[in-house]
Amino acid sequence: MTPELLLQKWGYLAVFIGTFLEGETILVIAGFMAERGYMQIVIVAMVAFAGAFTGHVFWFWLGRSRGVKLLDRFPRMKKHFGKGIRMFERYGAPAIFITQWLYGLRITCAVIIGISRISTMKFLIYEAISCVVWAAAISCAGYFFGEVVERVLGKAAHIEKWGLLVLVVVGFSIWGYHQWKERRQREEE
Repeated sequence: MTPELLLQKWGYLAVFIGTFLEGETILVIAGFMAERGYMQIVIVAMVAFAGAFTGHVFWFWLGRSRGVKLLDRFPRMKKHFGKGIRMFERYGAPAIFITQWLYGLRITCAVIIGISRISTMKFLIYEAISCVVWAAAISCAGYFFGEVVERVLGKAAHIEKWGLLVLVVVGFSIWGYHQWKERRQREEE
């Protein structure tokens, strides 16, 4: 099922679940759909914040409660452990903000931060700020993409589908590139 169909069928719930996991693609498409009048952009951003924040707190809690055992159970996550630790050691608590923007490392970094000795309150504060900024920026990117399409091409119902198709193709291309890059890195090891 494509992100477009998920949003048509499940709406804001799809935004919440998508952002609970990783979420850029579904959030950009939700922003685009908000510009087209199918969703409310403020609600999209609020739901995206709630999904991302809840997801990161969940993964932080798993890291805090299960620690390295969790990494042993998920070898793919363990592969990114070194990168996450180095980033966290280099930047400290502000790394929480940085990791929000790293596609594919967000969940792993939340687990790593959970394993670290950072206070829960400090994590919650940095995470809330980063999720607010991320949700607003990504949903607005989709919204303004829709606005640009409308300005350039005028109001045309058939253009909407092509614009959404472009967003889906770009989103899946980015995802595919990251998958390919990870596979290549595994082969080199």
